[in-house]
Amino acid sequence: VECRKSLTQTIAALRSDLATSLGRPGLDTPDGGDNHEISFTHFGPGALLARHIDEHHEEIKGRAGWSRPTRRSISWLVYLNEDDWDPNNDGGELRTFERNVPSAYSVGSRDGDLQIGWLTPTPSDPRERPVFLDGRRGGISGKCALYVDSDDGGRKAYLTKEFDSDPYLFLTSDFFVKNLLIVDHELGSRFHYLEQPKSKLTAYLGTDPGERVKDVAPMGGTLVAFDSVALPHEVLPTLTRERWAASGWFHERQQPEPMGARQIML
Repeated sequence: VECRKSLTQTIAALRSDLATSLGRPGLDTPDGGDNHEISFTHFGPGALLARHIDEHHEEIKGRAGWSRPTRRSISWLVYLNEDDWDPNNDGGELRTFERNVPSAYSVGSRDGDLQIGWLTPTPSDPRERPVFLDGRRGGISGKCALYVDSDDGGRKAYLTKEFDSDPYLFLTSDFFVKNLLIVDHELGSRFHYLEQPKSKLTAYLGTDPGERVKDVAPMGGTLVAFDSVALPHEVLPTLTRERWAASGWFHERQQPEPMGARQIML
């Protein structure tokens, strides 16, 4: 009981600190059924978790996308294994897929619009830019457009004209976004999803050259936290021992209906 109480206090303090340091005041709200998930997880020998991201834009979820008042914002976990865990012999690492080039702007969410992709850097524009989905154009769910932050950081620089989420966001690769939706073909060639939809085509195309792998060993007492939208990750198979952790997600409010914004087209 005391251990659970101590963990709860630590996680509450973490939530408050992240709300301040990340500029996400919506994180710092009392715990409840709609704004925090927490569980204890157990992986036996051979268990793994395939690559994924923990949260998706509401429009990509289909009809269920707007059914809840909150969405996952920050993923966290605390490993509860012994401190002699050896990843070479025991496996079970958390494998994260970071970007090779630091993002030019903050990632994950912009005014409630969630990130769905990147524009890769080029010699003339060496910054990697997060791409966000405006999913309620004119207050209508399913009327969408993609944008990045303008160079001065004060505007939404739209990459596409308005389009319907279905079918474009449910196709099997980013080919259609690159070649049909993004107005500027040079910018289109730079676009790719945060996490490609799972298909034989994306499996054939292989890994993203803009990524680098970072593994985290599940040593007892280790705390890990990351953006639920922007960081693809997986859990490598445990080999000989059982892997234990407390894990959860801090939530923020779903985005409200759009209230209008200044727009420019790239």
